[in-house]
Formats: sequence, C-alpha cells, structure tokens
Amino acid sequence: MRIWFALLVAPILALTDQSVAYAMTGWACAHQQAFAMHGIHVIFLAATLAGTIAAGGLWRTTSASKTRNETLARRHFLAGLATASGTLSALVIAAMWIPNWLLSPCFA
Repeated sequence: MRIWFALLVAPILALTDQSVAYAMTGWACAHQQAFAMHGIHVIFLAATLAGTIAAGGLWRTTSASKTRNETLARRHFLAGLATASGTLSALVIAAMWIPNWLLSPCFA
C-alpha cells in the first residue's frame, strides 16, 4: 500500500491541487482570503509528502544489499519509483504554490 499511494495517488493529488486552487481563485478574490489558497496547497502537499516518506522508508528497508530474492528486488525497484514519483509530485505542488506567495488572487 505504501508503494501504490506514492506511485499512483501522489500525481493525482498534484493534478487535483491545481484544479481546486484554480477553482478557489474567484472565491479568494471576492472575499480577499489569500490564506485559503495557501491552505489548499498545504493540505495537498502534506498528503503527498506523507505518502512519499512512507515509500522512501520502504525503499531504504529493501536496500540493494538485501535483494537476493527476485520479489524483494521488484519491491525495491517499485519503492524507488514510487519515491521518485511522489517527490516529483511534491515539487510540482510546491511550484504551483510559489505564485500564491508573490501575486494576489485578484491579479488576473
């Protein structure tokens, strides 16, 4: 489960973060609530990082020195791939969060 969350759900969380943040822009501008936009990114980033840290822990426990078994070697590979996917998704969420620090929601 730790592998699949970071491998499949983390990229979906990044896309959902983009959609929800875009949908909230009109409301944030109308109500002058820029902190609501930050809250959205915090929630999605925390969920993505939690899954990535769990996959990274599994990747470390199934290190290459212990992978004499083919099943463990596959698990190690998938855990590394999930860690990379989760890390990339977390970086994407962080990159989408940067404009919220620099620009007002009413900029457009």
